[in-house]
Amino acid sequence: MKNWRGKLVWLLPTIIVLIAVSLLFSHNYQKVTEPPDEGWSRALDIGTTPVLRPPNVGIHDGNPSVSFLTENGIQQNIYNDQYEIKEQNSYDIPVDKFTQFYIGENKVIHADYYGMYDQETGEKITDLQAFYPLESRAFYRNEDKIYSFDVNESASEELLSLENPKASVHMAETDSGTFLLTDEVTSSGNSLTYYQVKKNNITPLGEATFSVKESEQVNDIQFTTKNDSYQLLVTTIQKQSQSGKIQNYYYYAEAPFGENPNLNRVNFQDPHSTYELKEISDLSIHNTENGPVLLFKANGWTDTLFRPGPQFNIYQATISESSATKVTRLSNTPSFSNFPVRLNEQTVLWVDNGGEDHKLLLASSKPEVIERADQITKQGLLLASGKTIGMLSSGLFALIISTFWFLWPLLFMIFIMFSKADALDQDRSWVLYTGILIYLMAAIVARDPMFSDALLARAPEYLSFPGSPILFLLGFAGIAYGILKAGARSKDWSNPIQLTYFIGMHILFITVFFGPYLM
Repeated sequence: MKNWRGKLVWLLPTIIVLIAVSLLFSHNYQKVTEPPDEGWSRALDIGTTPVLRPPNVGIHDGNPSVSFLTENGIQQNIYNDQYEIKEQNSYDIPVDKFTQFYIGENKVIHADYYGMYDQETGEKITDLQAFYPLESRAFYRNEDKIYSFDVNESASEELLSLENPKASVHMAETDSGTFLLTDEVTSSGNSLTYYQVKKNNITPLGEATFSVKESEQVNDIQFTTKNDSYQLLVTTIQKQSQSGKIQNYYYYAEAPFGENPNLNRVNFQDPHSTYELKEISDLSIHNTENGPVLLFKANGWTDTLFRPGPQFNIYQATISESSATKVTRLSNTPSFSNFPVRLNEQTVLWVDNGGEDHKLLLASSKPEVIERADQITKQGLLLASGKTIGMLSSGLFALIISTFWFLWPLLFMIFIMFSKADALDQDRSWVLYTGILIYLMAAIVARDPMFSDALLARAPEYLSFPGSPILFLLGFAGIAYGILKAGARSKDWSNPIQLTYFIGMHILFITVFFGPYLM
């Protein structure tokens, strides 16, 4: 019985520490696996790619199709409604950072920086300066001409000859068909011309011009169409910034073909912080039942990092008639997310940076996908473990803060040692109780550095309710004292050792429960 009591002084604190670590791990697992937003699934891993490029998406025999580059070429995955793989096809092609491709019914073509090639024979089809692999058809630009390419017939058809070889070309595919936009920079601003492509014919839809502030210049243009109107998203960059940082601005307009756009500036509020999203890029615009929706990556808040903070994730923004935006986060990972692509109104996919190989991830608002993604995964356990270990390591900073607490009982014991040594020799109980009281008074009076407002804001609710600092200080003191009295008798410890044990256990409990949230 005596030996068993003696082991309690180490066994019970170990159990309490394990409980604290388990609670911390559980809290971190919830954070790293938190869905991006209400009604959207966690990320589903659907493949890896060595090249940072957007995947190609489409419909194959009525099923969702996602095609992406691998080390050896192209992999095409065909999925069912729950995005479980039904069929896989592979095509060998040379891969570099410029590789693009298009998969037809009977043939695959691919392009690099210089030309377009037949996948089966490897023969060069044509030179090109730009490649536009849309869902239903492939297009390319060679010098100042735009061509449509019939993949199955290996035939090119000239669609448009650009009057200005410096004009940029943008293409979009909607439910209404395929559309082309040319953009020429003139002394008075940007001159736009819209076209609709039907098979091998191209029809002008209208012209428009716009200009931006003199202090800004156009950096990117995205567009889509609906009925007899167009939706335009313009990204500008500030020419000179007082801070020296690159500053982008975003403008949206909707107008009938043939009318000039009335650009209104749009902002993107981070839905998970009080700040605006920053460094927005990889933009695309689509029409949905709820109106125009922007899909993009941006630097916004996430709790998946070791220290919660900003990271690049995928977002969408619904634009109202007043150009106000409602932003929804679609990805929530600790890695750098790129190249969002919309598979349909309910599903998006993107590429997460991951060293040599980059993950292809998918998120959906479909209930069956949400249910499938809501599972314990190896990746989630690894992220939660890493976050827990990191937080416990940084939590050791609590030991430094606690020096303000145990300094005073230490001075008290030194005073007793030199003024009333007989009290120590005779193990007078009042020495122990006075030391404990001095320590607790110091901890309560000097609690603010440990229990700061920032810590309480980061800590979970079971640690940060009103009055929790004093309650936990006294509660852990009671537990430490109870363990001490349960096992100290069998150890035959002197008062200084008992006081040291009490203070050590109390600081240990505070460190493992509150220390991880200090930084």
